[in-house]
Amino acid sequence: MEWKKIELEDLKKIKRTIGRKFQTGDLSSINLYMWRKAKKLEYFMDEEVLLIRGIEGDTPFIYPPISDNCRRLREEVLKHIERGYIIRAVPEEIYEILRDIVPLREERERFDYIYEVDKLISLKGRKYHKKRNHLNKFIRSYDFTYEKIDETNIHEVIDFQKNWCEDKECHLDKGLSWEMDGIIELLKNYHELDAVGGLLRIDGRVAAFTIGEELSPDTVLIHIEKGDILYDGIYQGMNKFFLENEFSSYSYVNREEDLGQDNLRRAKESYHPCTLLTKYRSAP
Repeated sequence: MEWKKIELEDLKKIKRTIGRKFQTGDLSSINLYMWRKAKKLEYFMDEEVLLIRGIEGDTPFIYPPISDNCRRLREEVLKHIERGYIIRAVPEEIYEILRDIVPLREERERFDYIYEVDKLISLKGRKYHKKRNHLNKFIRSYDFTYEKIDETNIHEVIDFQKNWCEDKECHLDKGLSWEMDGIIELLKNYHELDAVGGLLRIDGRVAAFTIGEELSPDTVLIHIEKGDILYDGIYQGMNKFFLENEFSSYSYVNREEDLGQDNLRRAKESYHPCTLLTKYRSAP
């Protein structure tokens, strides 16, 4: 079995094989590309199966095999677990195939948060009262414009991300440092990755940006959202105007996981997801 590092030229065939099978975002092209170095991602593919493996911390893992052959899928999972791998990011569809042969447990910090697009755009109703107040203050207070990210402004987005990371001292945090490297590579290969992004300018300078991609015919996946918190309501504004301008025809938006971080969990819960996508992992 010959494993290959995931590079830009591999993503089209990986994406074709994965298709639109899952509403979870772990196996999206952008996620695989952004995190391929940090997680040491590799893949193997033959006529029956696609396997993607990596290392997180000191733990080797494998994502759920992609195969229409359930026997082969189960065999590959058992084989890799015997070799010391864990299987992670297992969605419900694969859980049902594996539950009788592998002990699997819910991994709450990896659940994906799913929202209704129209509700995040409108922020109507009592439960969005605070969000709507921040948004209205943002609209009243600042001379802002929205732009789609393209070749004319992407260099400014790169500069903004570098400055954001300098302010946050990303070099002192391994996770932020890996994310920084992934974001810069994403931006440098923006069009090849079929990314869709938007930015907000305030008084002419970039103050926030976000990047997503289509995950399925009715769901968009948001990967990155960065803003200058000196501007009250910047994140509410970025979220609204991006979805409104780029993805208003979609029903759902996947805003990924909270990684067990309390502040991130509170932020994601404050937008009132319509559902959480359960994901499982094998022991330990």
